[in-house]
Amino acid sequence: MMTFSYRFPRMIFLFLLTIPLLYLPASPVFQTAHAAGKVVIANGDWAPYQGKDLPGGGPASIIVTEAFATQGLDVEFRYMPWARGLNLTREAQTDATMLYSYNEERGQSFLYSDAIISLDTVVFHLKDKKFHWENPEDLKGMTLGAVLEYDYGFVREDSGYTLDRVASGEFNYRKLAAGRIDALMEERLVGLETARQEGLGDRITYHAKPIKSVPYHLIVSKENPRAEEIIQTFNKGLSQLKADGRLNQILQITP
Repeated sequence: MMTFSYRFPRMIFLFLLTIPLLYLPASPVFQTAHAAGKVVIANGDWAPYQGKDLPGGGPASIIVTEAFATQGLDVEFRYMPWARGLNLTREAQTDATMLYSYNEERGQSFLYSDAIISLDTVVFHLKDKKFHWENPEDLKGMTLGAVLEYDYGFVREDSGYTLDRVASGEFNYRKLAAGRIDALMEERLVGLETARQEGLGDRITYHAKPIKSVPYHLIVSKENPRAEEIIQTFNKGLSQLKADGRLNQILQITP
């Protein structure tokens, strides 16, 4: 009896000590990453600029990796669909994502780094179909292939344009070839590379007039307590790459 009466209260005491631990909030990914000297970034396939199968992850990924490296941080890329990567970053479950142009809607949720690269988005169409656009109104009445969470400048659903959005860009090229959409919108080199990969390089071309010519950035959620720190650290590293000529050297990788 004496043994039982001694151990029972002690077991209760130890159990009560563990209860607060059960209710401690899980540490966000960015806290763990920074504690380990690492930045976790949601990445996507957007050849020739970024992609898991490109050497070094592609020039954009190399720029991001080396910019953080100049500041003593390693980068871990996690490749996933664009919409998922954006949402995880918005919730601060990853430190950042890339590459994104600025728009007002995203600007409410994210901080933007200095520009990494400036690119043109154009309209791709079948070579055997007559196609021309000069004014924004010319694109209305068409069904335009687009990607979830992508911004296409003035071409927006709420402005009267018809966008057929998919999770992954290559599906649009197959739909274009099958006549299920009238045209698709994509960055010029990305579009040419994707058409080639889909075996459609001889059937698809693009209109030279861009619908959007803008810089692209690394973005970090404003919900991330270290958002300012991450952006400032990256910008400092990017500035260093520019100053020593390394940025231009990396960009020469792009065909």
